[in-house]
Amino acid sequence: MSSDRPESNPPGQSGIRQTPYPRQTGQVPAERPPSPVSEKATRVTGRRVIQYIVDYILAGIIPGLAYWLLDRGHGFLGGLGWLLATAIALVVYYWYWVERPRSHGGQSLGMQLFGLRIISKSGTPASVAQLIIRGILLIVDTLFFGLVGFITMICSQYRQRVGDHVAGTLVIDKDYAYGRGTTW
Repeated sequence: MSSDRPESNPPGQSGIRQTPYPRQTGQVPAERPPSPVSEKATRVTGRRVIQYIVDYILAGIIPGLAYWLLDRGHGFLGGLGWLLATAIALVVYYWYWVERPRSHGGQSLGMQLFGLRIISKSGTPASVAQLIIRGILLIVDTLFFGLVGFITMICSQYRQRVGDHVAGTLVIDKDYAYGRGTTW
């Protein structure tokens, strides 16, 4: 009778190596370290909801006008108009959700209006890569009229939406300072 387990394994053990629990080895699991930013600083959910509605409207004005003006007709010209309007929309969305916050201390126009700021979970300013990830994942966060992002946010320790979790970012009050009087 043949056995499908390797000869080097003791009898009764499979050929799959199991990793011991962190307590048994003294190792820390491979998770992101906790943020130096307090959970209290991220308790801005109400303002974030209103801010997002304002930002969504502001970010959509120029793309909406571009589609209305350029996406007309059928055939080649209709396709060209749609392509041009889409290019305009992508440039505007990139500027609004990535470049504007990067160059204005982590704030979109709505965040500036409501006193919020995007930072890295480590407490440093958010990087361009983090802002791009957040911007792309707005697609997921806005599913079902924004319920995916909202539910994820209210169930999260640091009030992070899906895009924040993946990007490793937090939204905090703009005046929050951690450590020894850190200001922006």
